Amino acid sequence: MHTLSPTGRRSAAPGAAPGAVPGDVVDLRRYRLARLIRDAGRQQGELARMMRQSAQERTQLAEALQGAQRHLASIADNYKVLLVRLKREKDFRDACQEAAELEDLDEMIRRRDALALELEAIRRTPRGAAGA
Repeated sequence: MHTLSPTGRRSAAPGAAPGAVPGDVVDLRRYRLARLIRDAGRQQGELARMMRQSAQERTQLAEALQGAQRHLASIADNYKVLLVRLKREKDFRDACQEAAELEDLDEMIRRRDALALELEAIRRTPRGAAGA
């Protein structure tokens, strides 16, 4: 422990550590403040690292969700194509049934030829095409 002499100079107090230089006074408040600043800097760095990591995770999650959304859109498009094809095939079967029930042979042949052309068109339609 150091004390101030009446002249204003610091001197070692009785019982001070040997070899202590007069004037070597450690200001504990400054030391604590420096430690607090250092610790706050460390915590700020850790927080910045965690925020960067969180941003990367959010980016990865957004990319995964976009991929899933594209996949679901593709499934929906394929489903629409399937529904169109099924409707065309049902219409074809219904028309075949109607033609078979006709008593007019010429009309049956005409419808049969038209239905055969339509069946060829259905079979030629590419898998991904929904129209027609």
